[in-house]
Amino acid sequence: MANFEDFYINADTLANATAVFTDQAMTTLAPDGYYSDGISNRYQTSAGLGPSVSCPECNVDCDRDVVFSLTEGSGSLRANVTTGNSPGAIRVVLNGVGSRPAGVNLVFGGINYNYFSTLLSSNYPTQVAAPNSFATGYFWGVGGTAFCGSWDSGGSNPFSIFYYNPTLDVWYNSGTTTVSSYSNQLTSGITQYKAGTLVVYIPKIAPGPASLDVQFDLPCGPGPLLTIGCPTTLQSIGTSGTQSSHINACGSSVVGAAYIGPVRSTTPGVLAKKDWIFTTSNASGFFPDGYYKAAGADLEGVSTSFGSFRVQDGVVTEIQTC
Repeated sequence: MANFEDFYINADTLANATAVFTDQAMTTLAPDGYYSDGISNRYQTSAGLGPSVSCPECNVDCDRDVVFSLTEGSGSLRANVTTGNSPGAIRVVLNGVGSRPAGVNLVFGGINYNYFSTLLSSNYPTQVAAPNSFATGYFWGVGGTAFCGSWDSGGSNPFSIFYYNPTLDVWYNSGTTTVSSYSNQLTSGITQYKAGTLVVYIPKIAPGPASLDVQFDLPCGPGPLLTIGCPTTLQSIGTSGTQSSHINACGSSVVGAAYIGPVRSTTPGVLAKKDWIFTTSNASGFFPDGYYKAAGADLEGVSTSFGSFRVQDGVVTEIQTC
């Protein structure tokens, strides 16, 4: 996020001001948009400042990736990310939970998407998810909770709520605090200190504007980053129908299509272990559990004409040569 910018007001506080200006002489009005001093949030037009609003009204438009992060201290970052007019798969990436844990609550269309796949080979071969999928889940890596009091006992600490100002492109302290329990955390930490990149895809099926409600808790201080992307269309590969084994998959025919949600994959259109695999280009349905045949050129590490891949809970857990 950008740093705060310098503006000028014609009062001692933003709450008492009638307008925001770009110059010290206060002759040039600042551009239309939301302004905040960390206490009051007001929208300015050519007529001056309007009444105070609560920051959740300041939706974040999806014209670029939106990054949730803090540079110091603990906090709960909250925003509604407007996902634009196009349908597609919304890619959400969580990084940095090896150094300190993070709480994530993603709600879109009334559905919670509080689970991820990790690109690392770890003790989470399929979905990385906290026990309660309807509440904020806390994600952590082994060795990365030293700065978090009461973590092992599922305790809680008070921390400030931060909102996003899209005009200034900053997160600001709202002046209010919250207390969140860490009890809904991964039952065991991801088994590498850095914990790797965690990725989930959220389906936006219908055209038109819609909002993703995001809560990102950093109870133990900065480090983790949550990035929300704009909807995109996923690439497809040809596959067989669902089979019960690798051998059966290799003996079957390629008759359909699967859509890749890259996690570990670095080559467009090539499937890798830990990638998500969906039935539609907007990530609206997991591929059923089982084994599938695909062209070797579409599978990472397969040099023969065909290979197979295994799906568990929407995540690719095996890739083999036929």
